[in-house]
Amino acid sequence: MAKIITKKIINSPETCVDDNLLGVVALYPSLRLHPKHRVITIRQNVDSKRVAILGGGGSGHEPFAAGLIGSGMLDGSVAGGVFASPPTGHVLYAITQLYKYNSGGVLVILGNYTGDRLNFGKAIEKAKIAGIKVEGLIVGEDVASSQNKTGGRSMCGEVFFYKLCGAMAVKGYDVESIREMALEVNRNMATLGVCLTACSLPGQPPLFEIASDEMEIGAGVHGEAGIEKRKMGTAKDIVKLILDQVISHLKLKEGATVAVMINNMGGTSIMEMNIIAAEARQYLDKSKIRAERIYSGHLKTSLEMQGFQICLLHLNESHGKLWLDLLDQPTEARGWTGGVMSVRPTQELEHGDEEDLQSDVHEGDAGPSLTKKDQDVIQKSLMAAAEELVKNEELLNRLDSGCGDGDCGITIKKFAEAVKLYLKTALLEYPSNVLWELSEMAETDMGGTSGGIYSLGLAAASQALARGKSNDRHIWLSAWESAMEAISKYGGAEPGDRTMLDTLHNAAEAFKENIEADIKTILSKIVEAADLGAKNTGNMTARAGRASYVASAYIRDEDAGARAAAIWIKSILTTMVDNL
Repeated sequence: MAKIITKKIINSPETCVDDNLLGVVALYPSLRLHPKHRVITIRQNVDSKRVAILGGGGSGHEPFAAGLIGSGMLDGSVAGGVFASPPTGHVLYAITQLYKYNSGGVLVILGNYTGDRLNFGKAIEKAKIAGIKVEGLIVGEDVASSQNKTGGRSMCGEVFFYKLCGAMAVKGYDVESIREMALEVNRNMATLGVCLTACSLPGQPPLFEIASDEMEIGAGVHGEAGIEKRKMGTAKDIVKLILDQVISHLKLKEGATVAVMINNMGGTSIMEMNIIAAEARQYLDKSKIRAERIYSGHLKTSLEMQGFQICLLHLNESHGKLWLDLLDQPTEARGWTGGVMSVRPTQELEHGDEEDLQSDVHEGDAGPSLTKKDQDVIQKSLMAAAEELVKNEELLNRLDSGCGDGDCGITIKKFAEAVKLYLKTALLEYPSNVLWELSEMAETDMGGTSGGIYSLGLAAASQALARGKSNDRHIWLSAWESAMEAISKYGGAEPGDRTMLDTLHNAAEAFKENIEADIKTILSKIVEAADLGAKNTGNMTARAGRASYVASAYIRDEDAGARAAAIWIKSILTTMVDNL
């Protein structure tokens, strides 16, 4: 029986993100939309001389992040597709736009998700190369995923960061001081949530199934299922369940003071949210933990998911007074639900211009060059790999459906089609140029987490080749290892974490072990090792990437990204062997 597509009042799944951004600036004309880059900024024409705060990420979390722009919070935001990281070029554009009118620098706040880490990370690195004063700050406070190798996911606590950092920027703090403060905040903040229903991407059925008498503990904001199913309870029961874990995680004692954020995940009624707020206040009072501020509302949602999260910020002795003052500072951002009415009394009664951004920092025609014959082999090999990836779209989607969005094949196919088009006119004399062009295509045509991974890896490999003096095996191995290092640096994964790095690492080890062998032997050994690396992920526990956020019961087969890497490695190298 086919799953029913969830009804949504949109024009089309393809245009919903851009239509949403048009709605934001229609409601708030003081904001400016840069439509080609899905960037919204405060309208400015003079230099504020202060630090600008940039937020963003995938769409589907509204009002996060564009609805949180305004003096005292964000100066700009960049939106990706629904639950997908924005591409590096869009993030870089936003950084550049903000820096024009905020010479104090730009602090980029990003969530602890692989796609955001990769795409925002590369944009920050590019901006630094271009001479922009910019720093990045990764937020991650989720209790349910706190044991993950790269730390907990970013939940609604990211909104606390927007408010605190935005208030500091208005007060004139420099970018380093704001970032140091925020790092301390992250150590004193924790979030846990539940959901009662799954959400659905526009034009799609619900992302997972849940019985009418069940709830998911630890559900994420990207439509992920939680880490544990439980039977429904009362509001009091659920609030106690959440706060017990959050308080334990933060090691809060009697007499502690906190700020509370209760985040509506999209489909929870205001009546329910008010009941949850009352239960949270009563539970904390009973635990002798003083809730100085309680904020509630739609802050970082998950489309229409029915559920909520509770985030506690421990207002510790060292910094609590400053943080409370920053939370109380006024803001023009319409999505912030706090204000004068949120203050708890000490004595209580009973009761854009569009611009073409030049972001290419690659030095052309550097490193070893190829003969005409070698160029023909490279052209055939890349074309074979692209065609094979297109053929395997359905397989990769199926492998991805248990622990991701089920779109790995679709994403890889976009890249493969772009590569096929590129190869019709490509100049292949300098491999470093070829890898750089492929990196840019992964960024612009592939998008999402996979696009960030491939873009970073290919760019690093390109730079390694550009430094080479001769076209030998050692420089290619160096490029391979540079790619893996870049992916690990920003993605947070290592071999053994059930990602494409398992394929790449296994293949690289075979490369090193057989580096002195004849060419056909070395290529065949690499192909065998890559295939084995992908197969081995089927028996691994995911420790990084989106699969690591999902209960192991949802993961039944080898990793889609690892298999995709094995497919193109085999296609490229076997084609090379056939044409030697």
